[in-house]
Amino acid sequence: MSRPVFLDRSLPQAATGDEVRVAGSVAHHIRVTRIAADEEFDLVDGAGQRLRCVLAPATPPDDPADGRRRGRRRGEDDAPLTARVREATREEPGRPELVLVQALAKSGRDEQAIESATEMGVDRVIPWAAARSIAAWPAAKEDRQQAKWRSLLDTAAQQSRRALAPELEPLARGGALGPRLHAGDRVLVLHEEAQLHLADVLDELAGAPDAVPDRIVLVVGPEGGIAPQEIETLADAGATPVLLGRTVLRASSAGPAGIALVQAALGRWRSPRP
Repeated sequence: MSRPVFLDRSLPQAATGDEVRVAGSVAHHIRVTRIAADEEFDLVDGAGQRLRCVLAPATPPDDPADGRRRGRRRGEDDAPLTARVREATREEPGRPELVLVQALAKSGRDEQAIESATEMGVDRVIPWAAARSIAAWPAAKEDRQQAKWRSLLDTAAQQSRRALAPELEPLARGGALGPRLHAGDRVLVLHEEAQLHLADVLDELAGAPDAVPDRIVLVVGPEGGIAPQEIETLADAGATPVLLGRTVLRASSAGPAGIALVQAALGRWRSPRP
């Protein structure tokens, strides 16, 4: 079984043999997981640093009575922990970068999508208020919704043992999505009326390793689909509408399914070839 992973964005840069201080909710999470004194676990910072650690021995207070008083005042779960680093490594992002443009959707299906896409290995997420999005992020609540998505991405990254958590961009409203796309992107719009299949397009990309794009961007619309005008605007910008398969997937599953196909086509989900 793989080691437990705890994501701490305040984690300092460390080397083998260092001791790092873990506080707050991360220390609480380690405690409730009941990590044993000699059990290894990983601390990651979401930016690629991975520290294989064990808990350092606790330092008893000079005055036991003082320790009891502090324990009553602060609570044991709030006290920081110290971890000893056995190995420090760094994971670099892959190329091409995998980007999911996820339209806002009702009933939490957009949130389900970004969680699953994180488990599948997405590198960047762009929330999109599409023309047919029923769900909305009012300007007054946008920061709160952004923080909620950031938390969902971090939790999913930790659950899937990732050292690199996906980047989250600010909300794109309507046509403001266009300027978020780069010249070196391969933009693929998942659309049920498309003629080309995503798997076939990815086979072409895999067959031309010298022409790998900087980013592969998958665009997923809301429950009512992407509006024809949005399809035209994206196509004019160089995007290609593609079909996933014979069935129509929900907003919660289309993006993760697309990311899985991309990972397989790029060979990242295969055994290394000699």
